[in-house]
Amino acid sequence: MAVLKYQSDKFKNRKADYTLTFFTPTYNRQNTIARTYESLLNIVLPCYKGEKVTFEWIIVDDGSTDDTLELCKKWCLENKLPIRCFHQKNQGKHVAMNFAIQQAALGKFWLTIDSDDTILPNALEIYFNAWNDIDDDKNFCAVTARCKDSNGNIVGTLLPHSPFDVSAIDLRLKHRITGEMLEMYRTAILKQYPFPTYDPRMRFCPENIVWFEIAKTYKMRVIDEAARIYYHDTVSIMTLRNANRAAANYYMWLYYLNNLSRYAIYNPVFMLKAYVGISRDGFTSGRKASAILHDCNHILKKVAVAIFMPAGLFLSKR
Repeated sequence: MAVLKYQSDKFKNRKADYTLTFFTPTYNRQNTIARTYESLLNIVLPCYKGEKVTFEWIIVDDGSTDDTLELCKKWCLENKLPIRCFHQKNQGKHVAMNFAIQQAALGKFWLTIDSDDTILPNALEIYFNAWNDIDDDKNFCAVTARCKDSNGNIVGTLLPHSPFDVSAIDLRLKHRITGEMLEMYRTAILKQYPFPTYDPRMRFCPENIVWFEIAKTYKMRVIDEAARIYYHDTVSIMTLRNANRAAANYYMWLYYLNNLSRYAIYNPVFMLKAYVGISRDGFTSGRKASAILHDCNHILKKVAVAIFMPAGLFLSKR
């Protein structure tokens, strides 16, 4: 359980009526999180339903051993933003988010900004202008904007048209749109879909497990405008290759196989990766072949996984 370490007076003196909660999980990011803070200081606040947007910033420190917490303390004392900074032992972003979403204000929206990224000054104008243009928003979970790299280029492939109303599953698997994105979700929906904590070794949960589950019910409005600068100059858990990473990946491949196999017609390479990946990461995380096959929810999937299992075993040894 995370505990409150610091909070700004600006937060103490206000009711929990913010339009938006920014959430930042952080772990040993003293060298990068300052640019996140500076970008929030410079953000332009648009209007939503006739009133100026307000926001809070929830930071959950995931057991940092550097001076990340000292920076957070300094910013709370500066009192330029309504900040609450929590601290938990190292458990991962998904555990931090499950905690933070329950701490969120009564506002309607939620936006996760990582501790090595910069949100652009006009980002909230982009999000709320797009949201205000949705005629009937009860079927929408989020507005999704693009990210650009440090050279100003959109990361990934462009949409067939913008705005593009689509489920997250169709966006990625049917239409094969690639690249980092940044979603502004409805807080109430996220509260209904906590991140699973399958294995205590996991220090992250593949986010598509949650985003795709939400996509079974809701769609997003996606726009080809950048709201974030995405950097590649830091080491991420997402790029590490070890048993802990494999434990997380295993559940990602399992989710894909058990829930999304019908998308093989649109994206056969994606599903082929899943059939190989489940055994590769299953073996790397210490599972037996019988346990991997047992987790598959259909006999034909078990057969296909068994066929590709020698390839997965070979890759797990590399």
